[in-house]
Amino acid sequence: METRTIVVAVVEKKDQILFGRKEKDRGPYPNKWLVLGGGVEKNETYEEALHREVKEEANIEIEIIEKMCIDEDIEPNKHGIPTKYTFHTYKCKYISGEVKAGDDMAILQWIDKDKIKDLDMCKPSKKLFLNI
Repeated sequence: METRTIVVAVVEKKDQILFGRKEKDRGPYPNKWLVLGGGVEKNETYEEALHREVKEEANIEIEIIEKMCIDEDIEPNKHGIPTKYTFHTYKCKYISGEVKAGDDMAILQWIDKDKIKDLDMCKPSKKLFLNI
């Protein structure tokens, strides 16, 4: 089984959080809403990876407020190989930039905090927002 360390950004702007969906049927977590994030590259801090991933996926700048939690999940990666993901999740504040889907995101949307429970989220995002 492969393993990957993932940084996750819960990006807030006023009373909204930024969510995305990947291209149709693209894994991991195909066809589900999720918060932004991605893998940590060699010789990169978690904070550097977080800024890079958010810029690649959403074209925006953020400020990291605090580390929220660490979680794990096992899910097939985009090649169908079972992978153990370790998620390092950070609360972040939107600073600047026009939100534009990039990297492997097909759509991005600011969601009102009171509407999050209505989203069809991936398992880790669903678990995260049950605890917030």
